[in-house]
Formats: sequence, structure tokens, C-alpha cells
Amino acid sequence: MSNLPLSHLTVIDIGNSLAGAFATKLLADFGAMVVVIESSTGSPIRKLMPDELRLKWWHAIGKNKQSVLINPMSPQSDAILLRIMEEVDIIFTDIGPLGWSNCPWLGKLDQLNHQPLVVDLYATGVDLPHLWKGTSSAVFTTAITGMMHLTGWEDGPPVSAEVPIAEYLAGMMAAMGAIAETNYTKIHQTQPRNISMAMHEAVLRMIEWQLPIASLQGAPVSRNGNNFPMNAGISNMPKTKDGQYIAISAANQDVALRLLRLIGGQSLAEDPKYATPANRAENMDEIYDLLNEWVSTKTRAEILELAQQADVVVGPIYNTKNVLEDQAIRERGYIKARQTVDGQDFCEVTCIPSLQKKGLKIEVAPILGANTKEFLTQLGITEMHYQELISQGIISQAA
Repeated sequence: MSNLPLSHLTVIDIGNSLAGAFATKLLADFGAMVVVIESSTGSPIRKLMPDELRLKWWHAIGKNKQSVLINPMSPQSDAILLRIMEEVDIIFTDIGPLGWSNCPWLGKLDQLNHQPLVVDLYATGVDLPHLWKGTSSAVFTTAITGMMHLTGWEDGPPVSAEVPIAEYLAGMMAAMGAIAETNYTKIHQTQPRNISMAMHEAVLRMIEWQLPIASLQGAPVSRNGNNFPMNAGISNMPKTKDGQYIAISAANQDVALRLLRLIGGQSLAEDPKYATPANRAENMDEIYDLLNEWVSTKTRAEILELAQQADVVVGPIYNTKNVLEDQAIRERGYIKARQTVDGQDFCEVTCIPSLQKKGLKIEVAPILGANTKEFLTQLGITEMHYQELISQGIISQAA
């Protein structure tokens, strides 16, 4: 028996979005049995990447999960789906309020003796009729929440992040909410209260301090490029003598003054023009000129050593290959060499390193329908009934 913290949970994933897939991936990494219900054509999640990257992508998001081929949108599937749901704890979907009419079995869950928790992730919800109401989109979500408007330079256009932050954040919050609700249900012996979560609500948590500012000043918060206002006015990514970019961030007043001492001595830190966040903001161009000039005379290694001694936050700006090669990251066991189902070598992020000491086993992401028969047999479906379901087109065999 697994001693991972969520090994007591059985989770069904019938979604099409990265947010839901990431939420169930987190639960699977912590030990939950996660079953992806897919039609014979496969979940759209499998196809988010170009053909040459699909296997690696699917292993990253689908590892530790099982794949069962049942069309959740087919009315003929209602009986078998309800039988499955009687045995599960959490259902993740992203069809939204408008999609429930296409899945009649979802409306019958309250008839079950054991009611699972339903977590429904979608883009905006029915309360915003003027906006897109379909499945999630990270670009769309960061656009309507103001995050995209906050990203970039003041005199330039809004910028979209390369990483789908909105989807990952929504997935993390949904997973956390699901665990919290299942714990509450267990402690208080109550029926689960379903979670309906629009992705834009998750993203708004990331800009929750900018919204009060906008309401107080009666104008939108402006884009600041690399200068993050909470960092006491100093944040930059200059280029070193050996052509490497570094990230410098003064997270508070004390760090900002230590940074000024590092690049210009005590006199610079005591200069009235730079002594307070407000004064530094007025003279930021001068500070950046001084900072860039100082950085340009030293190698990255020299700067990192000096910054460490001065207790100033400075770090290298890694590309993805640098991340894979970083000794500290590899020694922590957070990135490991793996193989896809067809034997291709690659590296991936694993579960929290401390959990690996609890007997964590990383299962290769399943091929389409790999677990259909085994899973249904565990529910008591006989061979004869299984063949009937195939002949009726309700379930499909593994590809």
C-alpha cells in the first residue's frame, strides 16, 4: 500500500484543458489514482503540441495517470459512467455550465449513494455573457484579467507570457480547493460542495494588490518593464562583461541600500536622490546607468560572488538547457532522466523531492485506452459485459 498522502483518493479527469490536466497531475504526483476518461480519438490534451513533441508532452502531463476509453458525451455511456462515479472521490471537468446539458449523467450524480466532488474549471462562466464561455485559454484569460496589460514596457504593447501561467495557476488552485473540500467532507461527514471555478478568478489573485491601487487612483496601473514597484524601485537584468544576463532585484529598502553600497559605496547609499523608494523612482534612469556600468566591468561569476557576500539578491538568467544542467537542481532530485513509452530519452520535473523518499514510483504516461479493461474489471464488469459495451460502441479498446 502506498504511503503517499493522497493515495486514498480516486480522481476522474474528463477535461480538455491544461488547467484541469495540471490539477489532476498534481494529485497523481501525491499518490491519488487519476483516471483520464477519453473518447476513441483521445483527449485534446494529448494534441496540444506539434507531432514531434507530443509523446514527451503527454508524458509530462499524463504520467502517473490511467487512460480509459469511454465517450463521456454519449448518452449511451450514462449507465457505465454513473457506475464508475459511484467509486470515485473527485471529478475534474472543464465543460462549464453550458456544457452540462451535453453530459446528462453529470446531473444524476446526486442520485448516487456516494456522491463525488465535482470541480468544474472553465474560462469565464455564465455571469459574463459578453465574454468567451468555452474552455480555458491562457492568452484569453491573462488578457481579460489585466495581467497582460501589466506586462511589458510603458510605451510598448501588452505582452503575453511564454508560459501559460493562467492555466497552471488555475490548476494549482483547483487541486488545493479539491483537497480542502474532501478533507472538510470527511471531517464533518457531509456531502461535498461542488467547486465551480472560472480561470480568470484564479488569475485575479496574482494582481490582487494592483486592483485596489487602480480603484484608489481612478486610473489603471501602468506597465513598468523590468521595474517591479514592490521591489523598492530597483529591478533590472543587465549584461555582464562576459556577455551573460543577470537578474537583480531589491526586494525591500534594506536590500536596495545594500545594492547601492555594492555598486557605489556608502556615499551612493546615503545620496538623498537614492535614499528612499520615492526618490529612487524619480532618479531610476541614473541608478540603472550606474548599475549597468558596474555590471559591465565584471563577469557573471564575479558579480554572483560579490552579491552573495553583500547579501544582495542577484541570480543568473538561465535558459531551459541551463536549468537541466544546474548541479544544485539535479542534486535535489527534482529533475530526472526518463524515457517515453517508445523509448525516447528526455529529462523531466518530478514530484516534490521529499516525497520520493516515501516510495514514489513515476509511472509512464499511458497510451490511449491502456487501462480500460483493467479498470472496469476492478469495478466488477464481467468479460461478457465488457464485450457488450464494446459492441455497443460505449467503450473502445486500447489503440
